Amino acid sequence: MNLNSQHSAQRLGYLGLLPFLALAMGGLLDIYGEQAITLFIQYSAIILGFLGGVHWGMAMRTGEAESRRLGWGVVPALIGFTALVLSYWLSELVILSILALMHLFWLNYEKRHLGHLLWYLELRSRLTFTAVALHIILIIISI
Repeated sequence: MNLNSQHSAQRLGYLGLLPFLALAMGGLLDIYGEQAITLFIQYSAIILGFLGGVHWGMAMRTGEAESRRLGWGVVPALIGFTALVLSYWLSELVILSILALMHLFWLNYEKRHLGHLLWYLELRSRLTFTAVALHIILIIISI
């Protein structure tokens, strides 16, 4: 990937943090009440699905479309969806914890499988740690 594309990916990645930031602030300042936290949870689940898509794209681009890599590519979306379904029965605290842990797990998975893309892993680390920190803030105020 050329430098222009990397800069575009970085800008878009940081733009993707804006809903996390806005909704976390909404939850923290009690703007829109519980709806801000609910929307935060939904956005977090959507982002997990997006992260799995990276692996589908890599498999298709490199021609390594083995079923294992493709299978791992759908795991984040399935966990995100499951978290949304469980949110009807479990507390926001539990769902936020599950999603935060999944974001960290997925970053660790990518570090093991995409080690050759240092710029991407640096970006993902910054984005993930910011998103997880916001999850933790909402977990604390949910206690």
